[in-house]
Amino acid sequence: MSAIDPGQRRLVITGVGFRPSETDSANANVYTSAGCKPNIGAATALAGARAGYSVVAVARTREKLERVRKSIEELEPTTEMRSHAIDILNAESVRQFVDDLPRDREIDVVHCAGLSAGSYALPGDNPYLSVDRTPPELALVEFEAVVKTLLNTVQAFLPLWRQQAHARLIVVSSMSGIRAFPFGFSHSSAKGGLHQAVRSLTLELAPLGIYVTEILPGMVNTGLYDSLSVAASVRKIGQTFGYTYESGPLPQMSSAAVADAIILCLSSDAHVLSISMVSQGQFPHMGA
Repeated sequence: MSAIDPGQRRLVITGVGFRPSETDSANANVYTSAGCKPNIGAATALAGARAGYSVVAVARTREKLERVRKSIEELEPTTEMRSHAIDILNAESVRQFVDDLPRDREIDVVHCAGLSAGSYALPGDNPYLSVDRTPPELALVEFEAVVKTLLNTVQAFLPLWRQQAHARLIVVSSMSGIRAFPFGFSHSSAKGGLHQAVRSLTLELAPLGIYVTEILPGMVNTGLYDSLSVAASVRKIGQTFGYTYESGPLPQMSSAAVADAIILCLSSDAHVLSISMVSQGQFPHMGA
């Protein structure tokens, strides 16, 4: 494969958002304000802009998307930036979105979709629940949020990708998908399904010049682990692997660290199959 020129490519990123805190101001830059924690999608949007891509941010919440767009344009004034509020659980909405995209550049996709607080109210905002407290519908809701959205995205982009010289699809999964743990009935089953879906896509699409990569991060500082309920569950999970987090913050990597790995995979002249990554100090629970 020839060298990648980001300036000639468009990067579509799903699941772009951030978690505001009580100190957040509606006019503050998402990336520089202490009141916001960008998620992986938002961090990748900024990293993609800095790398030279034309960036298209996708999520369900228009207000958050607009703040992300304005924040990136403030930091990177020369960026070509678009934002689209769509529900990627709706296949027709995704197809219409793809049909409306400009065709002046080849398009790569970073799929960061997940279960947001706006789509399903988790007990205590905590995906790490004991089995007796896991709502019966939660596993299916989580599965659809990551696997069905991926299927909708791939099916919508395939006709376009077949016309390109090549395409990259980066799927952000989770270390939860390759190593189960206590309090992970729903979360591990959904991420495990996503992991196998990505492995299948990698094999099926590579002969078409569509190169699929899976990014499997551990704990990322997106605000999820600020919840006392989540932190309590993770401390118990850590003990399973011989790690005791008695006090202080849990070890977490920045969302920007994951974005850096994504940009590496997009720009490499190799087909990077997967990257597993955890924060320094987290239990390195790769494999069985």
